[in-house]
Amino acid sequence: MHQERQTLVLKIVVEKYIRTHEPVASGSVVKEFPTPISSATIRNDMAALEKEGYLMEPHTSAGRVPTDKGYRQFVDNLSDCDFTDPRLKPLKDLLSCAPSLEEGIAGAVKFLSALTGQVAIGIAPPLSSLSLHRLEIVGKDFLTIILISDSGQVEKSAMENPGLCAEEIGKEVERINRDLFGEPLSDLATRISSLPFSCPKEEAFLKELAKNVDMGESKREVYIYGVDLAYRQMQRDLLTPLLDALEERMALLRLMASISRQGMGVAIGSEIQSSSLSHVSVLSARYGADSWQSLIGSIGSTYMNYPRAISSLRGVAECLSDFASQQFPPTSADRSFNGE
Repeated sequence: MHQERQTLVLKIVVEKYIRTHEPVASGSVVKEFPTPISSATIRNDMAALEKEGYLMEPHTSAGRVPTDKGYRQFVDNLSDCDFTDPRLKPLKDLLSCAPSLEEGIAGAVKFLSALTGQVAIGIAPPLSSLSLHRLEIVGKDFLTIILISDSGQVEKSAMENPGLCAEEIGKEVERINRDLFGEPLSDLATRISSLPFSCPKEEAFLKELAKNVDMGESKREVYIYGVDLAYRQMQRDLLTPLLDALEERMALLRLMASISRQGMGVAIGSEIQSSSLSHVSVLSARYGADSWQSLIGSIGSTYMNYPRAISSLRGVAECLSDFASQQFPPTSADRSFNGE
């Protein structure tokens, strides 16, 4: 499609369909066209757009609706604009008071859902990208290990006590908190297992503890808000596949990582190549600090208000990046989330 007039016709059809969710007739386009134009010209343009796959006629004399290809053309022609709407101020206020990165991310995802009226999904940085703030161990025969990161994120696990008394365990915890404070959690298991020991019981304790604090790359919190909005806004036959897709979180996260490799992206309907998501669009943006990146996104029907959804997501992601950068000092490590 090369003609400027047809591009404008498509834009008018998409915008009107987003507003009304009703097929758009040529007469409606004539009324919204910025210059005087004949109905015959608009009908010819809409027929050409239909032939090229940008519009479709759901049934005879019903007007036209955009196809996924039409939405893609519309999205690709949107101008980049920063979301400086004052509606972002409550999010900035919320983040300024958030006691931890974890609570800040959860609040931002909830805010994005309310702002767009869609399902919002956010991923916390993997634990391996964070550093040790404090280790606590409670219990006697069976021990609960409480690992607190520099972001305030808490991870709990359990292990059997190989025979140390409470005083001995306390000394080990004190040594770890003193010697390994600020160490990357990705290295914590190795560092603990290499600590010197004075007896077999202490060696067994350190080895077992190392196993239980090996967080790995896969451990990260995922926050989802707005499913209640989807219940109210989406057709029931489209809602069930969406809920199924939310259950298959890793596939959805891999999709979000893939479409946002350049910072932000949109996947529309059939582009997703998933039966569960064939009637929705997925938006994804990256946020983070110097040493890591993670993802935040929005999911809604293919006839969502793309200008609003895209600008809202961009604005929330920028606020979250500013917040994350204040939480973490710059490092040389790169721990971006790539969907693995």
